[in-house]
Amino acid sequence: MEEKEHIQQEYEAFLQEVLNNREIWFLENDDGMACQNALEHEDRMSILFWSNGMQAENERAEEFEHLEAHSLSLYELIFQWLPNMAEEQVVCGLNWNADDGGLEVEPLDLLKHLKLILPVELQQEYRNRT
Repeated sequence: MEEKEHIQQEYEAFLQEVLNNREIWFLENDDGMACQNALEHEDRMSILFWSNGMQAENERAEEFEHLEAHSLSLYELIFQWLPNMAEEQVVCGLNWNADDGGLEVEPLDLLKHLKLILPVELQQEYRNRT
């Protein structure tokens, strides 16, 4: 399998898991969130997200032991975080790990892709909330 296909499969699996669980995970404490210098955008930061709590906890044990794992609802991610991240010029580091890094995605691209796969009933539920 080509690397590009592998990356696409990883991204699709990430999106599907976030959609199925209706949440995303991140690490933070009072001083801030887990982030890294973006790999592909030297002058930008990458805020790190995981598609499940176990991956976030594993990375916490590896590199971010001083941070706590927290979940964020899919609704908050779509309607609050991703638009704000785009304004702040940060990127999303997805399923980051200390060995391999992770996928980096622009917040508005992640937003667009999540909205494309939202089931109709979830779209209606979210419309009723806004």
